[in-house]
Amino acid sequence: MKQPGGIVLALVFCTAVWADDGSLAGPELDPDDTPLPADVEWDWRPGDLIFRNGVNRIDESIKRSLGLEWASVGILRPGSGGPRVVHVDQSGGVTEDLLYEYVEGLSPGEYAVYRTRDHAPDYEPETDQMQAGPMAGFALAIAYGAPHDDEFLFGNGAFYNAELAYEAALNAAIVLGPPTRLRDLIDDPDDLDDALRNLLETHRYCRYELTFGDCWTHDLGDLSIVTTDSMIASGALDRVFP
Repeated sequence: MKQPGGIVLALVFCTAVWADDGSLAGPELDPDDTPLPADVEWDWRPGDLIFRNGVNRIDESIKRSLGLEWASVGILRPGSGGPRVVHVDQSGGVTEDLLYEYVEGLSPGEYAVYRTRDHAPDYEPETDQMQAGPMAGFALAIAYGAPHDDEFLFGNGAFYNAELAYEAALNAAIVLGPPTRLRDLIDDPDDLDDALRNLLETHRYCRYELTFGDCWTHDLGDLSIVTTDSMIASGALDRVFP
């Protein structure tokens, strides 16, 4: 079974595409055609993690199955049309939205922003806000366009929502807690929410098992994952909003 210790980190700082004004333009949107964002309610920095619900059906299923507070998380990055959020779309893979689009219609209590405690200790808001840094740089230069990780495996060229933020932090040499085995997160696989169970039943680990219960007992229960809750509980994040 593939273990998280096999992750290979590729430090990324300045390999993404830059606009003429020196800002990170992003690979799929023309900054000249993007509307200006609404006022940001906190002093944002590149690499801030924005937790919210209601993004993906599978994220919501994981949230219900594991009793999480937040289903999805995105990584804030600078852009000449305003800050953007890189996240994983279940059907489209790693993509991004303007920040105001990502939080549109949400009250302050319906999303939360966390910042890695040891990231960029010498950060200067007047000069550094438009520098991507290692977390946003990883999301754009390495992960952007990758598919959703339906098998929840590290290092397979795909990402689920929490995995993207976790590996981006690893690229900044920050560990947001250890991955946890599924059997330690849920007692009985029959308690899995339908959408998550249906996805796991197609997992490569289950191809040669007679039943899902056998697959869970022999292989799938030992699959280690990261979650939004485990990253917040790691002690490496500080809440900055609200």
